[in-house]
Amino acid sequence: MLRSHIKASIPVIHLKAGETVICYSPAFDLVAHGDSCEDSEASFAQTLKVFVEEVTKMGTWEAVLQGHGWKKANNQWNPPRFLHLSSSF
Repeated sequence: MLRSHIKASIPVIHLKAGETVICYSPAFDLVAHGDSCEDSEASFAQTLKVFVEEVTKMGTWEAVLQGHGWKKANNQWNPPRFLHLSSSF
């Protein structure tokens, strides 16, 4: 199997919902959860791994990145920028 390396900084938001800790990445619209930060981060890492493997297998990286708002500049893909978190409307 051909392997390659990807270097990326993926923004992840940590939320607490009752006793559950949620990890959410708006960069790929991925979510995972667990009973603790460590559990949710491990679950998120596995979710991200499967996501990367499947997109790579399908060969659809450019379409997926564009579909999630990523922009290509200087031959490098950049995730959407986090602007502001509102506490209420």
